[in-house]
Amino acid sequence: MQKPKPPPAQVSSSEGMPPLPYPVVPQKRQERKNPPQPPVLLTKIRTGDPEDWARTPGDLKKLLEWMSGEMGASFTSNIKTWAQISTNPRENPVLYRSGYKPFKLEPAEIARLREYLRNGGTVIFNALVGHPHFYQSACEAAQQILPESPLYRLRLDHPLFRSYHEIKEVKYRERAIRDGVVSDAYPWIDGVDIDNRTAILISRFDIAMGWEKNRYDSWGYEDADARRLGANILSYVTAMQEAGRSAGKSVELADAGGSKAGSLHIGWVAHAGPWKTRPAAIPMLLRKFNESTGAPVSFEWREVLLSDASLFETPMLYLTGTTDFALSEGERANLRQFLIKGGVLFAEAGDGRASFDTAFRTEMARLLPDHPLLPVASSAPLLHQPNEVSTVKVRPALAAQLDNRNTTTPELLVSEINGATAVIYCPRDLSAGWEQAPAPYAIGYDAADSTALGVNILFHALVR
Repeated sequence: MQKPKPPPAQVSSSEGMPPLPYPVVPQKRQERKNPPQPPVLLTKIRTGDPEDWARTPGDLKKLLEWMSGEMGASFTSNIKTWAQISTNPRENPVLYRSGYKPFKLEPAEIARLREYLRNGGTVIFNALVGHPHFYQSACEAAQQILPESPLYRLRLDHPLFRSYHEIKEVKYRERAIRDGVVSDAYPWIDGVDIDNRTAILISRFDIAMGWEKNRYDSWGYEDADARRLGANILSYVTAMQEAGRSAGKSVELADAGGSKAGSLHIGWVAHAGPWKTRPAAIPMLLRKFNESTGAPVSFEWREVLLSDASLFETPMLYLTGTTDFALSEGERANLRQFLIKGGVLFAEAGDGRASFDTAFRTEMARLLPDHPLLPVASSAPLLHQPNEVSTVKVRPALAAQLDNRNTTTPELLVSEINGATAVIYCPRDLSAGWEQAPAPYAIGYDAADSTALGVNILFHALVR
């Protein structure tokens, strides 16, 4: 599967760009109120400038009407200001801000949105008519709300693009093509993740006019693809709501009563992509390892930069992510020395994402060209000690790829240096099972077998 190309330079600013035609500002109108109403899913954000936020008054209504007929999903929407939203996502599950003018969030709004997102909510920003001023403002707002998480363009292996419709390419409106602002047929949606859930979504090109079937020429998607993207976004968001609400509880469970002083601790590799996918997973795995083997552990994981000398103070590194990434030459050199000196790297593809898998294999080929990753033999102790995991049960997302088979042979690869295991890699998701959290899109193994396999990996790394 090809990755989207980098953002074209033409859209980095609107300097020299001809004025885009905008729809007329809607007149004040009365909304019909005929109870009982279906539950509210979307809350459109109102600002003090109706010329900006209210130019497509029928966008959400038309999208939800289409989804009702297409999917049998019955929801409604409402309108609030940032100050009126509840930080409890059950009251306003998805916030939708559309506009074309630049904007800035106030500090109180940033704090409120951060709390809302950490509680499991989702924010969607739409660049109306694809205007770069709004898009740039939305990117800046996202980084202010969640500065600890990177903003990145979603790859086609992101579950959003298969949550209802299988979306591999889209059609853009004529003006977007004519003006040269799109250079490929991929949808352009940016995201910011909290754990393994994309909590902020930014549509670089306009989706609202397609929902409304508004024929004004713009930098946006054709109507059919705009609706498909809208349906997928909402399908993804609703499927991941429970995961968003449960993450905090998982962290508390992992840390409660844990020993802070132990002989085994793990360094979690930080890289440029989204890497902190499930922060409760490692502590929970270490707890299970401690219960199974009696080995003393530290339930605290340490964030490790491959460029830092502290790398060599950690006996074992854990590397994961949900999209492609690349290491610098300095990072590769440090990691190579770490492995040559006897350290162990354990890696897994978060959610079983293909883009991470490709990137990791590429990095390992550059890092250890003379020590390739090879499949673990069925007789290897790694699959039999201390737990028997010669077969594993799979999650529904993986079963769908295996002709609905419920079990498979665990997929593990190792790289050896001087006869000792240096790298252990699983291209399937394990951490969702360790954390025992809802993960509807995780392409991996069930909780019991993921945990058993994880314990084996730690045991093998400790006694090798």
